[in-house]
Amino acid sequence: MNWLKNLFRQKKTIEEVKQWLKQEQEKQQQEQKQATDALAQQFPELLTEVRKAVVNLESAELRNPNIPERAKHFMQGNREQFIKLTSKFVDNLIVPTEAPDFSENELLFQQYAQNTARPSAILSEFFGEEVKEIRIHLAAVEARLHELKQFQLRKEQLAGIEDILKQMQTVKEERSAAEKQKQEFEMQLQQLKNKHESLKREKETFTTKPDYIKVKEDIINTAKERQEAEQAITSIFLPLSDAIKKYAHQIKNEKIAKYADNPLDALIHDYALGILKHSQDIKKAIENGQLELKPERVQKALDAIKQLTKENLGGMIHRYANAKKRETDIHHDVAQRPIMKEYEQYAEDIKKTSEEIKQLEATIAKLKIPTDEELLEMLKQELEKHKIVLV
Repeated sequence: MNWLKNLFRQKKTIEEVKQWLKQEQEKQQQEQKQATDALAQQFPELLTEVRKAVVNLESAELRNPNIPERAKHFMQGNREQFIKLTSKFVDNLIVPTEAPDFSENELLFQQYAQNTARPSAILSEFFGEEVKEIRIHLAAVEARLHELKQFQLRKEQLAGIEDILKQMQTVKEERSAAEKQKQEFEMQLQQLKNKHESLKREKETFTTKPDYIKVKEDIINTAKERQEAEQAITSIFLPLSDAIKKYAHQIKNEKIAKYADNPLDALIHDYALGILKHSQDIKKAIENGQLELKPERVQKALDAIKQLTKENLGGMIHRYANAKKRETDIHHDVAQRPIMKEYEQYAEDIKKTSEEIKQLEATIAKLKIPTDEELLEMLKQELEKHKIVLV
């Protein structure tokens, strides 16, 4: 049935709604002013009618004078209270011109109804017509105030629509700014990526230079020499790994146990070559089966022990120390060469650019584009009350 409802609705764009709203607010303001002015002229007369009715109640005589004195006293007390509350209530009523005025009048009516409920009910038993007359005139006042309230409600409805439109405009501006910022960030990101790729190509081209190739060869050769020296040491102790571990555990010697885990480090820090003092004991323990080695590892371990001599180990340590020093020297020397400083600058620039790319990508990912979908739905609901369909 929505299609049928839409036949009686106006279709408007946002811009048309803004024009309509301006016209409606001007119309509403004029109509409310006219209604307020009219009520301001009639209000004193309306209140006068209430006061006359109060006077009538005040001077009214009992239709049955034969009621007990106690009942008369009870009646009179409630009459005085009702008249006092009604007179004060009427004096406080005003012609509302602003939103707080309407709220104030509504609160007065609510409090009056609560405060006079009991005395009004009691007086109705004695002066039903007089109390009814007061109620009729007060109802007339309330009805006129209610009529004026409808203008105020429409004013507030239109103000609500205006507020939504202002919020949507703010969101539109924020979205435009955010999209522009995102576009700028994406341009910066692309520039950084282009720079990053360019630096990588330049670095690759740089590594083909003869001077750089010579440096790399020097570094590779010294590293290879050091690795071969390390391998020579570890290759002797590798077949002895299980035997040394079990032997060290039996004699509770942590220093010897290190030869099983890291023979290179253990040997270069074993300045007195203490391992040689245990080599024969290890051999005997292997031969006697005390270390419970697997059969295929026994002979390999015995062959390795034969190489544990002062001359052999000393030569290996010397070879490793010399290779390590040459590698350190070449790295120090290379670091001072212009060709390597230029290479390191490329590496530093590439690293820096890569970090900048990551940071900017994270910034773009966190960037939120404001949306007015929720406000748009609120606007549609408000316009629905005025039989307008947003298109």
